[in-house]
Amino acid sequence: MPSYEYRLFEVDTGVFGGSSVPVDELNELGAEGWEVVAPITENSGQTAGLLLKRER
Repeated sequence: MPSYEYRLFEVDTGVFGGSSVPVDELNELGAEGWEVVAPITENSGQTAGLLLKRER
């Protein structure tokens, strides 16, 4: 049975609430085996981070 490790990737929501996802950084994490599995949202509904997982 596979086991996984998890990581939180924080997203800059900016002063006015617009989120900016650094795609290059996510591509680097993907090359390391990380996969985005869920958005993490604030009470306002803005995405504050992304939950990532990879197999150990």
